[in-house]
Parts: sequence; C-alpha cells; structure tokens
Amino acid sequence: MKTQHRHLLFAMTLFIGLFTINWFNSDDKNMSEFSFTDIDGQMYNSNDYQGKPLLVIFWATDCPGCVQEMPELIKLYEAYSPQDFSMLGIAMAHDSLDHIKAMRADKSLPYTVTWDHSNELALAFGNVRVTPTHFLIAPNGEIMMRKIGSLNMELIHSKLKKMGLNKT
Repeated sequence: MKTQHRHLLFAMTLFIGLFTINWFNSDDKNMSEFSFTDIDGQMYNSNDYQGKPLLVIFWATDCPGCVQEMPELIKLYEAYSPQDFSMLGIAMAHDSLDHIKAMRADKSLPYTVTWDHSNELALAFGNVRVTPTHFLIAPNGEIMMRKIGSLNMELIHSKLKKMGLNKT
C-alpha cells in the first residue's frame, strides 16, 4: 500500500511540476485575438478592449469560489469602470445558458458575461480548465497577471494603479 501512495505522490508531483514549468515558461505574454457573443447576443472581439485595462474571469455557476468572489468583483467593476476599465466573465462550456443568465440576474453582475460553449475562449487563454481563473490585461494587451483561485484584491488595486487608474 505504501508503494502505491509513493507512486501516486510521485505522479502528482511530476504533473504539478510540469504544469508549473509550462505555465511560467509560456512565451505568449500578450492577449490572443478572440471574438465572442455575450449572453444577450451582442458581438465583441479583442480589439474592443484595446487601450483599456481588462480583467477576464473564467467562472462557472457550480463553482463556490466563483460565486463567493462576485461581490468583490462587482465592487471592483464599480470602482474602476468609469475610467475605461473593463471586465469579462467567461462561463465555462459545461454550464448552461439558462443557469448563466439566472446567476447574472441573481447576483446583478454589471460587467459583460459570455458563455464559452465551444471552449474557444478557454483555448485562446491557454486552455483554461479550472475556475476561477483570472487574467489581468494591460491596455497594450500584455497579460500582467494570471491567477487561479481567489483574487487578492489589494494586488489587483495595486496593479490597476500602476496602469494609471485610481479607485473611486
């Protein structure tokens, strides 16, 4: 039994190590081009966000951490959106449009929400599979931060300040 545990521990350590190396050695530090239709039918593409800071949030209606951080994300949006800051909530493919719309209404999400039903956006951002996953993108398109799990709001405020935004 101990041998099985050692093999499992080794395999997990190897997987995490390879994931970490791949994650940090990615040559693509800029946002990929993408397009999507939000859950209300409006079309967007990556050029719509050019010249503005953008926070991209990959989330799911069945993700407790995603739901838990929504009030803080709403506050973040309200504090910075008057300064041309944008946020994009991307619901994962396993979700349903009805659940996404219900969650947006229930939580009064003020930012753009889309459903990545074909996984195209997840692939455009490096094959995102875990929720929540966040990307903070500078006005020039450079990915300034990738974060899996809950956001450190002080860090986000600090990074936005470096981009010239002030909390209102």
